[in-house]
Amino acid sequence: MSVADVQKVHIVAYSGLKKTFINSLQEEGLLQIEKADFDTLGLSTPFTEVTTVEHQLHRLSHALDYLSQWEERGLAEKLFAQKLQVTSREREEILSEDFIPLLDQVENCEKEKNDIDSHLRFLEKEEEFLRSLQSLQLPIKSVADTETTEVVMGIMPLASFRELSAETGEEAFWSHVISQGKRHVHLLLVYLKSQKEHYRQILKDNNFSPLYFTETMLKEAGDQGKVMDVIQALSKEKDLEKGKRELLEEKGKELASSREQLMRIHDVLLNEREKRLSSRNLGETTRAIFLEGWIKTVDIPRLEAKLLPFSELVQCYFRPPLPEEDPPIILENPRIGRPFEIITKLYGLPQRGTLDPTLYLAPFFFLFVGLTVSEAGYGLLVALSSFLFLKFAKPRGGLRQFLTLMAILGVATVILGTLVGGWFGFPIRKLMILDPLKDPVSFLILSLALGFIQVWFGTLLNMISRIKSKEYLQAIFVQGGWLILLPSLVLYALMKQSVWGILALVGAAGIVFFAAPSRNPIARFFGGLYSLYDVSRYLADVLSYSRLLALGLATSVIAMVVNTLCQTALDIPWVGWLFAALIFVGGHLFNLGISFLGGFVHSMRLQFVEFFSKFFKSGGKPFKPFALESKYVEFI
Repeated sequence: MSVADVQKVHIVAYSGLKKTFINSLQEEGLLQIEKADFDTLGLSTPFTEVTTVEHQLHRLSHALDYLSQWEERGLAEKLFAQKLQVTSREREEILSEDFIPLLDQVENCEKEKNDIDSHLRFLEKEEEFLRSLQSLQLPIKSVADTETTEVVMGIMPLASFRELSAETGEEAFWSHVISQGKRHVHLLLVYLKSQKEHYRQILKDNNFSPLYFTETMLKEAGDQGKVMDVIQALSKEKDLEKGKRELLEEKGKELASSREQLMRIHDVLLNEREKRLSSRNLGETTRAIFLEGWIKTVDIPRLEAKLLPFSELVQCYFRPPLPEEDPPIILENPRIGRPFEIITKLYGLPQRGTLDPTLYLAPFFFLFVGLTVSEAGYGLLVALSSFLFLKFAKPRGGLRQFLTLMAILGVATVILGTLVGGWFGFPIRKLMILDPLKDPVSFLILSLALGFIQVWFGTLLNMISRIKSKEYLQAIFVQGGWLILLPSLVLYALMKQSVWGILALVGAAGIVFFAAPSRNPIARFFGGLYSLYDVSRYLADVLSYSRLLALGLATSVIAMVVNTLCQTALDIPWVGWLFAALIFVGGHLFNLGISFLGGFVHSMRLQFVEFFSKFFKSGGKPFKPFALESKYVEFI
């Protein structure tokens, strides 16, 4: 509901504590370290070498990707597997390990395997080339020019070959068909060298492409070897290479047992690199180091407790952000509202001093996703799968937050799907309060009413935000004017009572006389009058909420169509039940996927375009604490 209070921290410490000090800060993960102003403070910039660590990380990542092909865990094991745990003491031990020989083994194994695969592909191409020439009974080396003749082997279109005899003389030109396909023919041609230019031109005109034996083929053939002899030799060589490849596969499986060790090393080095990069932001003198950054105010006691053992050699100073500074933004919401922070962050963090919209959008987003999906069975599946994954896989960070949000939205869909939809296309009439298929107008009115409430509420938040910014005239008369005008217009249109018309005029007057900033009363009046045109924008925003009806109807209709197809499939003798089961499962899973995707995206769009545009100002910088990071393991 609000943005956490942060303070600027300056820390001065004895230079001999640098390594221990940095390790402590990284383990605690409380500070966002900023680059010190070295020139103003007269500090030197420390040089920290990271190229070696980055190169090792690249090699480790590549090795882990290569070894992953022998991972024997199934999909369920991968989804619910717990991360390896690494303690602080183990991190220090890993940094002292010599893991380069193991990396060399993995890389050599991969290189040898790639070389064999490349050679096998070459042999297969050679063999494929020779297969079309296998009926040639001459020794390969005999396919060569003589003193008086030119011997050519090649391929040409079948249609051109039929016309070739008419263009070539029988005495000076001889052809032999090696093999013939549906469209092309492989030929062995012999003609006199004295007329080679003439025949070459004829062959070119008939799309003849010469073929040549490679050095490998000639070497395998020897003096008397034929095409079939070379094919057999290549086949034997392929078998030998495949045998070598199988040995390398076994070696790869053995090396895959060290994958967990490489995972630990990777994540320890990952944090070592971050530590070195962060060290570049510290200023130094001969005997002291200087650090500055940002910290949540509530975390200051934790930092002081962490640095207590070094109290005689470390001094911390804290102060609020200066007006010209742009501190990082940390969203701070109750536990129930934290999953909805994902929606806010997708749009952008609030600027300093503005409202955090997370808790304000949460109930609307809950309702909108439930109404757009409107299938209780789908919601139950999503909620249960999310809860199970949270319980057994125990994810952390952003994934945990997203799954918690999906669990909440699943519950929303169960509730609203029961009231306005059904269970896998079968509505429970006794529990329904509204059937969109029978009474779409009422559903549309409900959608527009919810839209009006949210748009009006966004205007109220704009008023509150302006009051906090001390823009009292704009807040009370302009935003307050809209707050009076909008519901008064609706009530007057419905009830035709003059009191609502009078209230509408009062609200309009506040907008007309205070919306324009000009000091000229005439310009101020006409500028304010023009601002009343925004009533059309409010109308358009409210009409956008009709998408709740469209998406809710689409989900229900598709679910019913799936059930109808299942009923039709059941009439097929013997195997009808099987087709019906496949259609039911596949159809409803497909509908679940597109419904939740559409419901999530369109509900999010309503927040971003119709709601946030009324009061929210994004552009805040995220808080990025200097903390332990992990990809494969969990640090404890």
